[in-house]
Amino acid sequence: IDVRWHHCDQDGCDYKTKNAGHLKSHKQNIHDIDVRWHHCDQDGCDYKAKQACHLKAHKMMVHDIDVRWHHCDQDGCDYKAKRAGNLKMHKQHVHDI
Repeated sequence: IDVRWHHCDQDGCDYKTKNAGHLKSHKQNIHDIDVRWHHCDQDGCDYKAKQACHLKAHKMMVHDIDVRWHHCDQDGCDYKAKRAGNLKMHKQHVHDI
């Protein structure tokens, strides 16, 4: 079978792939070539991300925008977390659940 390899043309980079789309992603993620930056629109914040989902996560974690809070369901506990995994760890360490 004849395979067509796509090689990265950046100096010192040995990356190669069979998929042209993977090469494009490699160049964006590793070499910042043809990147569409997603900038945080909050005053005084200089954060930028290569992927929209990373910007969304940043805004949730840093600026409390569009947060889905996970509340502890134990009686008398007011703990809440932005991530379900953090709530799970809280329950394990504080409530021995």
